[in-house]
Amino acid sequence: MSVGAPYSETVAPRGLVPLHVPLQQRLPVFDRVVDLVQCGRAVNWWIPVKMMEFLLFDVDRVLRGGWYLWIDRFFSKRVDFEKLYALLIGKLGYKKVKWATRNKANASGIKNAEVFLTALLQKPTSRVRVCWWPPLPSEEQGSVSLW
Repeated sequence: MSVGAPYSETVAPRGLVPLHVPLQQRLPVFDRVVDLVQCGRAVNWWIPVKMMEFLLFDVDRVLRGGWYLWIDRFFSKRVDFEKLYALLIGKLGYKKVKWATRNKANASGIKNAEVFLTALLQKPTSRVRVCWWPPLPSEEQGSVSLW
């Protein structure tokens, strides 16, 4: 897919598929089929938290176990990053292969105490599924009606 983005022509000859999708929809690929997802500069603090959570868990849906999520140049205010975004990203339970933050050096970044994050995160190969609902009663406890 080429929408005139600067990296489409570079990425496609390497056998990769550059996708540029709006944040309001799910990624248009099947579950657990993608080896690498890169979130670039467009994924930042201005995205509402619910939308960011939706995006991260949709990335989790499409990413194969053992492969990578690359968050590149994510920026936000330091206070928001530490109290909100780092925890939100941490909810995925991915291994931090690379996690680097630095101060944003332009005038706006200095004035607003903004930081950049570049992270390479590896999805676990398997997860233990936890049953959150109570188990059905056994036959000894009586019959169960399911509708």
